Amino acid sequence: MPTIHIDEQVMVELKRRANGRTSNDVIRGLLGLSVDEEKVAEPGVYLVPHGEFYDADDLAQWLSDELAKDGIYAVATQYYWRNVIPGSTCIFQKKKTIVGEGKMLGGVESYSGIEISPQTGRLYAGEVHFDPASIQVYKKPLSFIEAEKLLGHGLTFRGMQKLTLRDYETIHKVSC
Repeated sequence: MPTIHIDEQVMVELKRRANGRTSNDVIRGLLGLSVDEEKVAEPGVYLVPHGEFYDADDLAQWLSDELAKDGIYAVATQYYWRNVIPGSTCIFQKKKTIVGEGKMLGGVESYSGIEISPQTGRLYAGEVHFDPASIQVYKKPLSFIEAEKLLGHGLTFRGMQKLTLRDYETIHKVSC
């Protein structure tokens, strides 16, 4: 196993997020990897950030008006989606507010549209398809502060984060 060296500031942040877990487990969670040795090919639950909407209300409106109708989610980069297993549940958040969820039908595919991503200034890099019937906007959006207290661990707002089934059940119960 290779050794990496980290600076003092990173180590302090790892210790802050640890809550009884090892630094390696914290890093695996931040990278969206499983802390437990589970089957890689099984669907999971992912916390998905959004860069294109002004706020959480705009995201919630898009979920109910657009994604719930056609199920097509254009992505600025395929990078974050490459390890998400079809059938996974994605929990959507903007500015540290969790607003809804949906079930991903397949893996990331080539983009079939003509729209430009405001994040990159280029055509979208791909698209992910969701079951339109699975799209749910939460009745009670959940702030990261509230969610972290309930879950007992930190959440990341910059990249995709894999959550446990227990995390999902807790968020779903409180938000619906």
